[in-house]
Amino acid sequence: MISSSLAVSASSAPHADDRVSACLEAARSAIEGRFLEVGDVLSRAVDGMNTLITALDRMKESLDGDSVAMAARELGEASDTLRRLPQSLEGRLATLSDLVKVGADLNKCIEDMHKHLAYLRVFGVNIKITSGGIAAAGPEFAIFAQEICDCIELGRNQLDKFRADLSTLDGDLRRALGEEADLARRCDELLPAVPDSLVAQVAAITAHQSRISDISQKVGALAREVRKKVASGLAALQIGDITRQRIEHVQFGLSLLQAPEVLALPHDARTRLSGFLHRLLIAQLDATARDFRRDVSRIGLNVGAMAADASEILRLRDHAEGQGDNGNFLRGLETNVATAFALVDDIEAGERSAEIVSRSAARSARELAAQVAAIQNMRADVQMMAMNTTLKCSRIGETGKPLGVIAIELRQHATHLETSASHTLAALESLFGSTADAENDAGDDLERKVSAAAAAAEALRDAVERIRKTGDEVEGDLAHAADQGGQVVAMLKQAAGRFDFDRQVGGYLDEALELLSREAGEGPIDDLVAVLAPLMAKLSRTYTMAQEREVHAPFADQVGEVPELNPHAQPPAAQDDDDVLF
Repeated sequence: MISSSLAVSASSAPHADDRVSACLEAARSAIEGRFLEVGDVLSRAVDGMNTLITALDRMKESLDGDSVAMAARELGEASDTLRRLPQSLEGRLATLSDLVKVGADLNKCIEDMHKHLAYLRVFGVNIKITSGGIAAAGPEFAIFAQEICDCIELGRNQLDKFRADLSTLDGDLRRALGEEADLARRCDELLPAVPDSLVAQVAAITAHQSRISDISQKVGALAREVRKKVASGLAALQIGDITRQRIEHVQFGLSLLQAPEVLALPHDARTRLSGFLHRLLIAQLDATARDFRRDVSRIGLNVGAMAADASEILRLRDHAEGQGDNGNFLRGLETNVATAFALVDDIEAGERSAEIVSRSAARSARELAAQVAAIQNMRADVQMMAMNTTLKCSRIGETGKPLGVIAIELRQHATHLETSASHTLAALESLFGSTADAENDAGDDLERKVSAAAAAAEALRDAVERIRKTGDEVEGDLAHAADQGGQVVAMLKQAAGRFDFDRQVGGYLDEALELLSREAGEGPIDDLVAVLAPLMAKLSRTYTMAQEREVHAPFADQVGEVPELNPHAQPPAAQDDDDVLF
């Protein structure tokens, strides 16, 4: 007789197997969809990591190149030049101060000459008046006296022009002296602070370059390790395909229960055969579920670790970019260089202004000397006229003595005028000598000084441009790395979040196992070997995994089956404790 439990099981088998098939198909479909999706995410993460590594390598190349080192050398040279530039200020200040003093001396000389010309004019008028009261003098003395007065007036006008020109020159010199003093004060404020700061920044930028280079190496190594792990994760996703195939083999085993030779068996025999095959399929599905859970759990943990590593990459990237207390080093340096550049501009402008003032003073000195020469000529004419007057007075006799006395006074004051003019020329020679030296400097030494200032400016300009270019390149690479790193982190976190296969797939497998277990029955199968062995052989030929054959072997022994080996069956994956995933 057939037991009631076996009868109930046999009667419900088709319906239960349909439900099992539905669960298995749901699990197989979930594996196909979700594993494909996660594989796509990891594949894109590998591409993103490659882009991140490229950006980091390019940044490292920018920092390891000659641009920053050359900028550092240029800044060092410019700082040395800046220290030397104020030396020219000291000489110019001394020269301008001397020129202003000479101008003050010339003003005294002008006052003396102006006083003597006034006396000469008075004596000239006296000659004219006195000669009018002497009948023997005749009109000749009056005409002669008028010529003297005219000559003296011409000299006075020349002296007034001399005074005006000297006043203009004195104003130019004092203005230039004020500008030089302002520039000297500015140099005192910024030197040697600015060149010292540049020297310090040369060391700082070199250290910063080395630090960024080291960080880039660390980030690149970490990124390559993450890329390796992600690539390994992609390879490890074959567990999905393995599980799908094993599910299909279980589905095939269920389909064997509907084979004609099985359906042709008596009810009791068919029930015992079905129970045996259900036990085999339970063992296969249970092993599949255990292997699946084990492997996807390890993959999920490692994908989560990859996301953590990628987050560390972003943290290192932020440090490399100089965020936080360090600030943007390369950009901050531009401000300090700009201050030095402005100072060089001021010094260079001061040197050019000094050149202009020196040339102008030289021209003025020559013009003033010509004016004094004209006054000296006038003095000679007056003395000659005075001598002629003395001679004529001698011929007139006693009545000409008053005119003779005036003529002598006229000659004496003309001599005084000559003395003042000589002092003026001496002062002018001093002025002319100073301006001539400055003018020569403008042609030779000043040209060298201007070139030094221009060289410092050019060095600073080149350094700023190199720093700006390097800063732009590094910032661009870091921004690109930030974008790619953020995308990689997002993708890895997305992949980690989608590794909930225990709930998505394991649930279907658990339900299928529960349903299969209801159909597993016990009973002798000795009389069923003739039908069961071929079915077992068909099932064994579908296996593609060595694990399936291992599970199959004990059941094959019970029916005396010698299973045919499947040439496509794969051995178990090698286990390596050092592997990041398995």
